[in-house]
Amino acid sequence: MAVEVLDLKIVAVGKVKDPCLRTKVEDYKKRIMHDSRIEILEIKDQGICTESEKIKKLLNKNKSFVFVLGEEGREYDSFSFARRIRLINSKLTFVIGGAYGLSDEIKKGADEIFSLSRLTFTHEIARMLLMEQIYRAISIIQNKSYHK
Repeated sequence: MAVEVLDLKIVAVGKVKDPCLRTKVEDYKKRIMHDSRIEILEIKDQGICTESEKIKKLLNKNKSFVFVLGEEGREYDSFSFARRIRLINSKLTFVIGGAYGLSDEIKKGADEIFSLSRLTFTHEIARMLLMEQIYRAISIIQNKSYHK
């Protein structure tokens, strides 16, 4: 079976300032990069209107399937998420909002709203959880032992 390589982009409002979370995010990024391509673009936390304009510009340059993270979105278990991203035949972009979330315009322009949980997380924790779930999905797709 051929190894599938995903082409991923994460657009995130704000930096991961917590050193422990930043270490975990970097760890998952390195793991993901063994099997796929990933790019992380950070947008300065400047208020929802300014952030939305910057996100729109980035998404317009990028022909990809866009997942916007939002608590009202669709939830997956790990196997379903792996199956979902495997079926998309294009670059995948995940958008994580800042302290005030994302504008309705960004949400409406997404291909899918994706929820990590009905709970609300800081953007830093959401990024770490997303990175872990992406790595887990890649492990499932490639039949590796990470997902037990």
